[in-house]
Amino acid sequence: MVSMNNGKMKEWNHSTRRGFVKTVAAGGAVMAVAGTLMDWTAHALPAPQNVSTDTSDGKTKYGKCLVELPIHKMGDMSMFSAGADILNGFPCNIIYAFGVKAGPLGLSTEPHVHDHDEVIYFIGSEPKDIGDLGAEVNFMIGPKGQEEDHVFSVPTAVVIPKGVWHCPMVTLKFEKPFLCMAVSLTTKYEFHYSGKE
Repeated sequence: MVSMNNGKMKEWNHSTRRGFVKTVAAGGAVMAVAGTLMDWTAHALPAPQNVSTDTSDGKTKYGKCLVELPIHKMGDMSMFSAGADILNGFPCNIIYAFGVKAGPLGLSTEPHVHDHDEVIYFIGSEPKDIGDLGAEVNFMIGPKGQEEDHVFSVPTAVVIPKGVWHCPMVTLKFEKPFLCMAVSLTTKYEFHYSGKE
């Protein structure tokens, strides 16, 4: 019998019946766990994948795989928003911007809601230490008039299930720019304000 031990072959010339039975039993337990995991994943709903398989831009075989991002200048900062419409059908939307000063962060001055799930990442911008946010942020969650203040000064992901009211966001203290990136599980990014459609 041969087995692998830390990447090295090990030969067992003198195995006992008891050792053989233990080996078979352990292998059976591993197979049972693997079978259960396979059963769970077989019943999981697949994420919708509508990414175009057309990769050619007419010049090269894979030119369509590279998508120029639409960068928009907005006052003291720039940002982009990219969804399925420009990402060849990739089923998500990403908004990427930086906090660059104290005060309101983003365009929402009152709570809004989505019909899709969203996560907003706040990450430091120093390449050698993205763990230093360099700011203190208040992220408000809840419907208008019932907003809860959530204040943090470390890299944080705010996970917003569909139907949960959130925003505005305010940078309370500012030392240096930080990344604010929203990832939404939708092909088209939409939001609604209270009483407005």
